[in-house]
Amino acid sequence: MFDFTYFLNVFPTIASKLQVTLTLTLTAAMFSILIGVTVAVIGYYKIKILYPLTRFYLSILRGTPLVAQLYFFYYGLARVSEIVLNMKPLTAVALVLSLNTGAFMSESIRGALLSVDSGQKEAAAMLGMTELQTIRRIVLPQAFRVSLPALFNDLINLLKATSLAFMLGVRDIMGQAKSEGAQSFRYFEIYLAVMIIYWLLVLGFSHLHKIMDRKCMEMY
Repeated sequence: MFDFTYFLNVFPTIASKLQVTLTLTLTAAMFSILIGVTVAVIGYYKIKILYPLTRFYLSILRGTPLVAQLYFFYYGLARVSEIVLNMKPLTAVALVLSLNTGAFMSESIRGALLSVDSGQKEAAAMLGMTELQTIRRIVLPQAFRVSLPALFNDLINLLKATSLAFMLGVRDIMGQAKSEGAQSFRYFEIYLAVMIIYWLLVLGFSHLHKIMDRKCMEMY
């Protein structure tokens, strides 16, 4: 039977690890965007040497399971790298999530870059702008608005992917839930609490997306 009293007691206990989940999400999101923009620009201009390397990176990160990437990095590379061996689990998870989500974001951003009218770039060149000025002042601002829905979708997927952090020993929302379940075996109440917390977080990110989308519509 569903124990409502236990649910009310365990909910704040699990929610107490919300800061860990949000910190991991926002840190990985920041680096994912940097990686995504860099890889997208390289793909957009097809820069020699770097372009084939980014294609290989995208193929690996987009074509393999995230769980396998986490285990390979934290347990596999630890056999050959002392840096990884001494790395904290939270840092390792943030790094792998950044590389993984950055790969998906890069394709969203590259598609948005390609959607910008070439006539605007030609006009910028006629005004004497360099390639760097054109991409920074003309292309990226418009591409950002176009890619915003896809980027927020990637961000929500990133938030949900942080639930795998407990597999490396991180005491986040899922890690706390696993600990509580091992003690009480009240899995129905515990994981219902977990689902509600993640659902509320996703609703919050969706609301933020609507606000930013409205602001972008007013700007352009």
